[in-house]
Amino acid sequence: MFGFLFVKKRRLRAVVAASAIVSILSALPAAADMRGHGGLVRSLAMSPDGGRIITASFDYTARVFDFVEHKELGVLEGHEGPVNNALFLPDGKRALTASADGTLVLWNLNSFSPAATLKGHENRVQDVAVSPDGRIAVSGGWDARAILWDLQNGEQRLSVKLPVAVTGVAFADGGETFITGSRDGMVRWWRVSDGAALGKFQAHGLGLAHFKVSADGTRLITAGLNEPVRLWDWRRQEMIGEYQFFRGNPTAVALAPDGTTALAADRSGTLYHFDLKSGRQLISLPAHKGPVWSAAVVRDGIFAVTAGGDEVVRVWHLETGERVSFGADDDGRPQPWLTSEHPGARLFRKCAGCHALTASEPERSGPHFEGIMGRQAGAVAGYRYSAALGKADYKWDAEHLKALFREGPDKYLPGTRMPVQRITDEETLDQLVDYIRLVTGGG
Repeated sequence: MFGFLFVKKRRLRAVVAASAIVSILSALPAAADMRGHGGLVRSLAMSPDGGRIITASFDYTARVFDFVEHKELGVLEGHEGPVNNALFLPDGKRALTASADGTLVLWNLNSFSPAATLKGHENRVQDVAVSPDGRIAVSGGWDARAILWDLQNGEQRLSVKLPVAVTGVAFADGGETFITGSRDGMVRWWRVSDGAALGKFQAHGLGLAHFKVSADGTRLITAGLNEPVRLWDWRRQEMIGEYQFFRGNPTAVALAPDGTTALAADRSGTLYHFDLKSGRQLISLPAHKGPVWSAAVVRDGIFAVTAGGDEVVRVWHLETGERVSFGADDDGRPQPWLTSEHPGARLFRKCAGCHALTASEPERSGPHFEGIMGRQAGAVAGYRYSAALGKADYKWDAEHLKALFREGPDKYLPGTRMPVQRITDEETLDQLVDYIRLVTGGG
């Protein structure tokens, strides 16, 4: 099935370039996803500060995007095969990628250039994880090995051999233990200091395709081929939940930060959000055309981010299931902030990504701004507000707008769909709010 992965790089680039052109031409004009890849997107991860997303793709690259504006910030290009996983290091200044070319690359995100290439696997590297302190990485590959790497010098610390290919890796116990999942459906865990095997159990019968560890390190959610998604107390080797509502084979799983809900996705392109205790499905939505290969719950459980075989990354509001299109395409709408010399105009560009200026423009992910000064909060007819704004009992004015950005939307309006954008400088706040008043005709 995967024999085509190591075709000549030049030939593959021609194929993915043509695929990218087709994707652009067929894109919906009102949607603003994170685009740029010329092949399926295999994984995504959020930066420690929540401001960026890193993606890994079949097109041999990883890319870094701004979460708020959906703007590509840089391309990590240096592998000789598809990139299967990419993640930020805890310092947010570096990234690590794992590739089908058998290598890992440590990247400097200031220059988007390689800092080190880690060589040791004899076949494709399927997954990689980094310890909480950012000093050690563990990688798993089709050579049936898991390798621990010292990220200070790029050298191998130790390697453990498994009976079959490794499909997933993770750290637990503050970095003292690492966990592997493999094609025999087994979960195994090992001591970091010496590679000693500490335990194992059979999670799935037909292979363990994907797994994630909970934020507190106590639970594990797994997806197997043609089998239900399962939740485990991995130390006790005890299954504490099983979930089966898929239209195709499960392809991705993720746990919410608070540990009460989870995401799962399948080959049909459907994303599911469900309660872990009751198993109740909270929402399902058609997220992608083709398989969803990666999913994550971000921003305190407010948003889901997905990546798929259709080469794009999308953001969803979990309370409503709506697709969030920060920075949707601009098709001739008025954009006075682009030419204005007002000091608040530059800041307003981020607002304009989500909000139309007038009621007559096509609807965007946020309500329009026409008449906002003095308008009752949550009052635009036909717009589906979050519960936080739907219950608001005040009118928008300078003080409320300043408080919104001073405290941050997530604190001022818990549950809001707005991305987290805090402005703590009072002069900057004054400039932004004054421009909002000016450009919306607020007097």
